Amino acid sequence: MSSPTKMSSFISTMACWYLVHLLFGLDVVPRRHHRRDAPTSSHHCHSTSTTTTTTTTTTTRTTRRRAIARAFSPAAFTTTTITRTANIRRGIPSFLEPSSPSSSSSSSSSSSSPPDESNAAASSSTKAKSTSSTSTSTFTTMSRRRDRTIDARKSPALWREDGVVGRISPVVIPHRDDGDGNVEDGMGEDCIESSSSSSSSSSSSISTRKERAMKEGPPELMSPAGGWSQLRAAVSNGADAVYLGLTSYSARARATNFDPNPELIFRRHRRRPGEYGEFDDEHDDDGYEYHDDDDDETSPPSLAKAVRYCHENRVRVYVAFNTLVFDDELSEVEGLIENVWDCGVDAVIVQDVGVSRIVREVVDRKSGRLSRGGGGGGGGGGGMGGMGTTNDANNGIVIGRGLYGAPMEIHASTQQTVTCADGVAFAANRTNATRVVLGRELSLSEITQIAMNTDTEIEAFVHGALCVSYSGQCFSSEAWGGRSANRGQCAQACRLPYGLIANGELKHLSFDGMEGIMGGRRNHNGANNNHNDNENDEIRYLLSPQDLCGLDQVEGLVRAGVSCLKIEGRLKDASYVAATTRAYRQAIDAVWDKVLKERGDYHSTPPRRILSSPEEAVSRSDLTHVFARGQDENYDGLTPGFFEGPRHQRLVRGRSPRHRGMHVGRVVSSNGGALAIRLDDKYTAEDIPLKRGDGVVVDRGMPQEKELGGPVYDVQYHQGKAIIRFGRDVERQWKENDQRFSSIMAPKGSHVWKTADSDILRRMHRLAELDLPKSPATVAVEGRVGDPLTVRIIDETTGLVGVANSSVMGTLAEAEGPAINVQSISKAVGSLGNSRWSRSKLDLSRLGEGVWCPISWVKETRRRALEDLENVLDAYIAISPTRDLPAKSAKSDQVVAQLLGSIAREIPEVPSRTRAKFSVLARNHDQVDAICSLMENANKDGKRELVSEVIVDFLEIEGIRSAVSRIRDAQARTPHLRVVVASPRIIKPGEEGIWQTLLKTNPDGMLVRSTGLLHSLMQLGGSGQRITIKSAEESVEVTIPELIGDFSLNAANAITAYELLESGLSRITASYDLNGNAITELATLLGKRASQLEVVLHTHMPIFHTEHCVFARFLSKGNSYQDCGHVCTRNTVHLRDQHGKDNLVLADMGCRNTVFMSESQTGVFSMNEWVRAGVGQLRIELVDESGPDAAKIVTSYLQFLSKEIDAAEVWDRLELIPDSNGRLGGVGFGSLRNAAERRSGAVTLYER
Repeated sequence: MSSPTKMSSFISTMACWYLVHLLFGLDVVPRRHHRRDAPTSSHHCHSTSTTTTTTTTTTTRTTRRRAIARAFSPAAFTTTTITRTANIRRGIPSFLEPSSPSSSSSSSSSSSSPPDESNAAASSSTKAKSTSSTSTSTFTTMSRRRDRTIDARKSPALWREDGVVGRISPVVIPHRDDGDGNVEDGMGEDCIESSSSSSSSSSSSISTRKERAMKEGPPELMSPAGGWSQLRAAVSNGADAVYLGLTSYSARARATNFDPNPELIFRRHRRRPGEYGEFDDEHDDDGYEYHDDDDDETSPPSLAKAVRYCHENRVRVYVAFNTLVFDDELSEVEGLIENVWDCGVDAVIVQDVGVSRIVREVVDRKSGRLSRGGGGGGGGGGGMGGMGTTNDANNGIVIGRGLYGAPMEIHASTQQTVTCADGVAFAANRTNATRVVLGRELSLSEITQIAMNTDTEIEAFVHGALCVSYSGQCFSSEAWGGRSANRGQCAQACRLPYGLIANGELKHLSFDGMEGIMGGRRNHNGANNNHNDNENDEIRYLLSPQDLCGLDQVEGLVRAGVSCLKIEGRLKDASYVAATTRAYRQAIDAVWDKVLKERGDYHSTPPRRILSSPEEAVSRSDLTHVFARGQDENYDGLTPGFFEGPRHQRLVRGRSPRHRGMHVGRVVSSNGGALAIRLDDKYTAEDIPLKRGDGVVVDRGMPQEKELGGPVYDVQYHQGKAIIRFGRDVERQWKENDQRFSSIMAPKGSHVWKTADSDILRRMHRLAELDLPKSPATVAVEGRVGDPLTVRIIDETTGLVGVANSSVMGTLAEAEGPAINVQSISKAVGSLGNSRWSRSKLDLSRLGEGVWCPISWVKETRRRALEDLENVLDAYIAISPTRDLPAKSAKSDQVVAQLLGSIAREIPEVPSRTRAKFSVLARNHDQVDAICSLMENANKDGKRELVSEVIVDFLEIEGIRSAVSRIRDAQARTPHLRVVVASPRIIKPGEEGIWQTLLKTNPDGMLVRSTGLLHSLMQLGGSGQRITIKSAEESVEVTIPELIGDFSLNAANAITAYELLESGLSRITASYDLNGNAITELATLLGKRASQLEVVLHTHMPIFHTEHCVFARFLSKGNSYQDCGHVCTRNTVHLRDQHGKDNLVLADMGCRNTVFMSESQTGVFSMNEWVRAGVGQLRIELVDESGPDAAKIVTSYLQFLSKEIDAAEVWDRLELIPDSNGRLGGVGFGSLRNAAERRSGAVTLYER
């Protein structure tokens, strides 16, 4: 049969095969099983047929590999995409397929549906979901989200057994109207039994999800990449993903970061073919000279090149876009998101809700424009699910996509302060996040509860620096230095020294204890330390935690079903990245081997990553030498953080805020350039801690000042003592200053630390510079007499196959002399030259006996097979080797312009106000009584009506009830006055009783401070919904009040404010990151919705909001609320800063501490502009002012609004308001100052 006839027959057969599979709903692409240990016989060629995209809907828990499988399956590609990938001669590895039969059948069934029916079904599903909420966004809804399993939170029994303290939580029951005016509570009379039944069902569902998650493979390991050298170190030491920042809008602005310009596009780093198929590492096919980005220190490395490098090595790239964005930056952000898309990034990590909306719209526009009529990789069709490498019919542009063809995703940053399952649900449903990074303050038990109660991927930090404040809730840098942590400019104010003021008295804190409160200094085993302390043992760094190390928690996180383990450290060097990455790679692999051994299944998950020098292990001890902070004599600077729950005595030690290393001993004497040290008792003669080349520092208790230290030049040991000499530079300083220098810089009793171990650091440096290991490959040489010689190179890691034959050179002949043998073929094939693969096996099973060809044919065919495998890899990782980019317009703001235009044109349902009203937030009874009395006794001139609300923000519930009662009494004379209760900023699993108790006070409004609580209340029906809260003790019927969003929701631009309002809020408070002019611009862009904008006019800035309890740590011996004695209820505490200002510390109902800035800030000079811009509500926040002073503050602002006094008079009055200790804190503009944002430099407290 002729070749054309063969081809025609083959095409006909394939067409029939395709139609049969399509009609019966079968997979179009042949499947195969991927073995962990070796490739199977199914590594033959498979053609990928073209199909029309349809919508795939799944209700199972979606993990990253399942998402990848859907994105890479035929149902996730458009026609042009299938054409792009038709040269992939492989099946799909089993670890990229849906693992459950139900998932596969669902996908097949969906694939066989007509596109219009599928899209209609998705639209119907989306509509049904939207009707469950009281308000729906008027923006075009992105339908990319896949349908999600409705978990126990949708059940009438919304409370489950609290696994933390073992109590049964109350049951919240929304009332349902049957249409005839009758209200039902949705449960039987016996609600406790119903709750138990629901809990059992939920537990079964959770168990199923856990088992399913464990079958998906180990969690992803994500490493930081602050620059090119760190990125290479992460990839070469086993990272599954890296996260990096751009040159702007990154929470680590001081890192090197990456240039997102897509014109620095990734060239092929293929080597120029040389003689006999060898490769030249220095040039590619067009003569381009290859060099690393870190060779050029004058400019940031290319993001595009970083993506190419990572994707070639099966590593995902996530861009941290984790700052707040102001209105005048939105257009620039849109352009950057387009660039990020063009570079092929796998996901963006986002803090700002508005930025999430822009990402969704930009991606929707690009993918929709390039693949119209197609479905997506998930239920809902279209949208982001349609992403892929597609050809634009208009301009022929090839657009990049993520690794394995997966769509670019949105990951919710830890800056979103998510600490409960409902917070995860908000991020998933409102911002389309496919993954949520949880707050670092959660215990392993709490993380497990969250992971098992959501269908969204969960990411957890496992190593690195711990912020004392909740991420996204720290305003210390903004308040003191004019530079915001929410804008990537954290000045690390938590690492500064503070004094403890308890009940007005400055306390001396040391390891000997403060007036007997803290107890004697003990080691971590509880034994008394025999060394005598001196004055340099003072504890001054009261807010500086030790670093996080979760090596011991890896197994628990894996078994909890956490999708990603994240290492912090984009400001660290390559050695740190290499060491931490390898340590956690080892830990994850060891845990997963244990899991597989328990299951008896070694073949169902992807192979582990191959490391260069796999024998090189990194221990926990190594990590303490690489970097750990906050050590003291008995703690090494690495702690489990909050994985084990609150451990206040361990988390913050307070000696130093920086890396110290390993404690060696104490100074005995210093003389003539020599330092005598008495070694710690733990060291023996065989365990000598110091050697030449190690780094040493003398700690005299003043780490903020210059310290004596440097590399050790010489060391001698004698009877438990070490006599060391430093290098010439240190010795020169010593001799110049003689005894004065010795007594000041190295006084007797000073601590001595080994800050660097020369051997360990050299080893870590070698790890950072390791080359990537080559992927093992099987080389199969095939052919019989009369056939061309064929060479197949099979990548054993991915199953990819490169194929070439000798048809252009000739066919195999029968040997007239010696035939080609194993030795000659093995030598010709070699080790695959300078390619990314190394030969592990040579397969000659399909090579006929007695055949012959020139040995050069083998070399050339092998070279071409390698080249083909490179092309297959390009298609596999879905990145084009070259691309023609569109001409960029001067201003890319198409999406932003449409969104802002939609906001401006909208007329809100709430009535607009003719003038702004005041709300007053009170934190004690005296303040509440003073405000109520002021309103009751005010002259009847309309001024008292300007105060429309009193917000109650108390520590304990009994005080809240009495305060609400007092305000209700005042309503008899001032009917317009409303009572609002403030909820906590943080709600963890098991703490739902807090907001339920607040609802039982029947307030007129609730100040919502977290997206998790907002989602919880909207799931119950939102404002106006009647619900019943039942517990074993009582059944209370309440109405969900008006919901008001607080500053903690971080509304810094009009799109974010709009999105939050559309989520069910009646008002939204502007973020503290906005200055006076930015608030005016925000109100202007909101148009008529500006009446729903609230601005904090007067406050003491909440500079820290922390899980760490200052009261428990320094006024008790307790580690949590269970054993601290509740000292916060009996003591008033301030932290005195370096400028002598006392900053108040308050605890909330969840035992979280808030540190308030001593100086109040006022917006009185911007107030008139805000009112003219349409701002509807102005808030006055009180902290610890007395009742009379509270009335004076409120009266001053009322008089200013009525033009009785000017702004300067208000300012003068505020300056004279003392705190609870009688000290004047002063007044300033604070975050409202209309000044250019500081981008760098040290913090100068209270600068004007």
